[in-house]
Formats: sequence, structure tokens, C-alpha cells
Amino acid sequence: MDNFREEVASKHNKTFNNIAYFMCWVFIVLFGIVGMTGLSSLMALQFSVSAVATFVIFGGLAILLFFKKDDLRIEYDYTFTNGELDVGKVFGNARRRLMTSLNMKNVETAGLVTHQSFQRFMNDSSVKKHNWFVNRDANLCYFYFVKENAKKENVKHAIILELSDEMLAMAKPYLKFGVWQG
Repeated sequence: MDNFREEVASKHNKTFNNIAYFMCWVFIVLFGIVGMTGLSSLMALQFSVSAVATFVIFGGLAILLFFKKDDLRIEYDYTFTNGELDVGKVFGNARRRLMTSLNMKNVETAGLVTHQSFQRFMNDSSVKKHNWFVNRDANLCYFYFVKENAKKENVKHAIILELSDEMLAMAKPYLKFGVWQG
């Protein structure tokens, strides 16, 4: 029998993000139209610095907003399978990027962020901190581990996740004795 659980952490209150996402699309269209007027002036062979500046600035802003708009709709996908925790970042319900795959045997310390042991890692500048959650008021927990990078150097990581009590109960037996704090 496999231990498997999958969860998605999404914002509880999406009102601000939905309004900002809608406004991004409005500005993409407006900046695109203004940028195209600059381009049409250039295509009509009426070269001017203002037409080039209009095309470059407003066209660039439209393109930048188009590529950054999905950052307003971020969710985290947590998948636990037999001692292996996969964390994925989902952009706008369309693209998914794997952030890490963590074996519970490699975790050196874990616990709730409300526990005093958590502050030790937050004050250590040599630890790379990864905040992979969307709700600050959720059940946040941390996992501290050391991972070897491409240069064969050991790098300390502390990841903060938004896991449910069910997933934590499923993950705890895979941790070494004394790893869970709190």
C-alpha cells in the first residue's frame, strides 16, 4: 500500500489578485495600442524620436506585463509519495515548475514555524530560505536539509510549506527519530 497524498495551496482571499490580474490585461491592451501607434508612425516612414520611444517603452511595458501577469495567480502543488515530497509552483493554472523533490530521509530538522527551533534557521545567513506558501495564516511548517549543488558544494536549505495536518501526519513516520520539532 503506497502512501500518497496531493494538495494544492491557493490563496484564501483572491479578490485583490483577481482585480490586479484584470487590470494587467487592461494595461496590456492599452500599452499595446499606444505602442502600435508608435510603430505605425515608423512604418509610415515618419521617423521621429518620440515615435521610437513610444514604440519601445509602451511595447516593452505591454510585453513585460504579459509575461508577468501569471505571477498574480500562483499556487503551490505538494505531492507526497512514500517518503518523497515534491513541491511544484503553478503559474496561472497553466504552467507548472518543479521547485524541489525532497526525500524525508535527508531532512535534518523539521517542525512548525511557530516552534522556537525555526528562528535558528531564519537568523543564519548561510541557509537559503524558500517561502513556498501563499497564505501566511495557514499551517506553516519548515524542513531543513543540506543538498549538494552542481559545483559539488553542500548548500543548506530551509523550505517553508503550507501543508495540511493529514499530509504532516503522513510524512512524520518517514523522518528520522528526533527530527520533528514541536
